[in-house]
Amino acid sequence: MVYYVAFPTISKIKLISSRKDGEMGELRELGELRKLGELRELGELRKLGELRELRELGKLGKLRKLRKLGELGKLGELGELGKRRKLRELRKLRKLRKLRKLGKRRKLREILTILHSQFSILNSKF
Repeated sequence: MVYYVAFPTISKIKLISSRKDGEMGELRELGELRKLGELRELGELRKLGELRELRELGKLGKLRKLRKLGELGKLGELGELGKRRKLRELRKLRKLRKLRKLGKRRKLREILTILHSQFSILNSKF
């Protein structure tokens, strides 16, 4: 690298070389290496960014699955509640059927008692 330096005491501008040409090549190589290192770092950062994105997508996928499972769980719970309701209704129907049967028996008894009394009245007249 060449620098132009003006000395106040001398009116001429002198060319002063700060370093030799061999050193300049090394500096260029170091600069290129730095650039390569920076590029590598950027590449690694990009990879990390992609990995983060993939992780986030994975998390989103897991969340979606969990949501679906949660919905299925809710549906399962609702199904169980529906089954319980149906069972309760069936129990009520069974009780009602039993009550109806009992009611029919009572009616039959009443009818039989009425018929018996009527037959006894009829038999007494003859």
